[in-house]
Amino acid sequence: MYYNNENIPNLTKSNVRVTISDFSQGINTNVEENILPLNYARNSYNFDFNSGALKDGLGLKELTIKNATTEKTMVVPSTVQKVLRFWHFRRYDSAMKQFSPMMLIYCDDGNVYSGRLATLDTTFYDVGLSFDDEPVGINYRLNGVDSFLCCAPNEIAVYDARNDPEYFTENVPSITSAALHAGRLFVTTGGDESQLWFSDDLDPTNWNINEFDGGYIELTDERGRLKKVIEANNYLYIIREYGITRVSGWGMQDEFTTKNLYLTTGLLYHNSAVLCGNVIMMLCRDGIYRFDGSTMQKLNLGLDKYFENCENDNAVGAFLDGKYYLACRLNFDDGRTVGDESNTSFVNNALIEYDLDNGNINIMRGVDITSLTAFQTEWFSKLVVCVNNSNSNKLYELTHDGKISTTPTEKVWTTPFTDLGYPQYKKILKNMYLNTNTPITIEICADDKTHTYSVSGLRLPAKVPINLKAEKFNITFKSESNETIISNPQLEIELC
Repeated sequence: MYYNNENIPNLTKSNVRVTISDFSQGINTNVEENILPLNYARNSYNFDFNSGALKDGLGLKELTIKNATTEKTMVVPSTVQKVLRFWHFRRYDSAMKQFSPMMLIYCDDGNVYSGRLATLDTTFYDVGLSFDDEPVGINYRLNGVDSFLCCAPNEIAVYDARNDPEYFTENVPSITSAALHAGRLFVTTGGDESQLWFSDDLDPTNWNINEFDGGYIELTDERGRLKKVIEANNYLYIIREYGITRVSGWGMQDEFTTKNLYLTTGLLYHNSAVLCGNVIMMLCRDGIYRFDGSTMQKLNLGLDKYFENCENDNAVGAFLDGKYYLACRLNFDDGRTVGDESNTSFVNNALIEYDLDNGNINIMRGVDITSLTAFQTEWFSKLVVCVNNSNSNKLYELTHDGKISTTPTEKVWTTPFTDLGYPQYKKILKNMYLNTNTPITIEICADDKTHTYSVSGLRLPAKVPINLKAEKFNITFKSESNETIISNPQLEIELC
């Protein structure tokens, strides 16, 4: 049994006192739990443990828009039942000679709506764009005018917020993802998904292959279908089913080069792939990976068991303020049903926040998130969230206050199931001491039976009489309060 210096049991005669003085060790599902110290979690969600105490974790609230003069909440049209996608249209209005950024949303009625940032108006307006399938959106300066391109199967629409949208359909492929590289628009396409198409130089609306203004590259090797393109460090990276291919699209078409960089037998979930500074983060079947342009490395986050038996075709990612965000499906394997998990049609049940600088993680459980968008302006920096539940007609932003709107999340931390390194003894769990400023519940599973204890929030350390006998046990701390802080639990144990 391994203990760090802060968790060495103090064995005097037959008494043991175990202290969980630092929760920041985080979650570890990779190591057999009976050899883990109690200051690791076998399961945890909705708590932030990175400070060493258990505090409020991630949350969501309705999106508020701040500008130089006001703060407002945008109102989605009453005819909309579900917001599917949010975009930031970064726009300079040459007529007004000022920046005039906009918000665009694509909704379940097939329409695109726009809202202004720098005005008091809280309404989203129909802009005259309609698509049967969710389009790929991208900012582009076309003919000197900031425009927003909506790329859908066999058509591209250009919207500049001053003129009626213009559609282009001649020879346009069925676009599934898009990225700008070397003055061209490169796209992956539907069908057999083996071709990387590229537009005419400096004109992403021109796909007239008959005049050789655009073209395509066909890739049919063992890395599988082409799923997503990302421009980074003057290269174009193609995220494929089982690998990554790099393209250099500078110069004439006959000067383009391709290089296969990575091959795996595990599926890559392409919509989770996001450029995060100089690296690309993504989810693969067995965990989260970091790709630096040449090497793919799996992150050791201790979450491997969570990804087992999970299909994550609907996983989505985003990058904001040095953190990679991943909405996905996790297998907590604890018999609990949390939040949107009660809906049999949920696609995602968790959001992971990973700090690229220090490796800290946060996990929110119980919200079915379908879209993430980093939203940065001169006034704020926010992660915009679209959800799949009864509030799908609203836009949300990420918070760190442990609430969904005004309702506190259900927060859980569960220790490993352990014999404390004394398999030859039974353990009498006598008392627990801890600090908590809000009411919490402690669950102790002694062998095969769970016992529950309620603890009031006190300014002074609380003493909880336990009086249970077990060969192995684990402890779960639960809170459904706001502004919770749990610290320094100590457990008195007699060996017999």
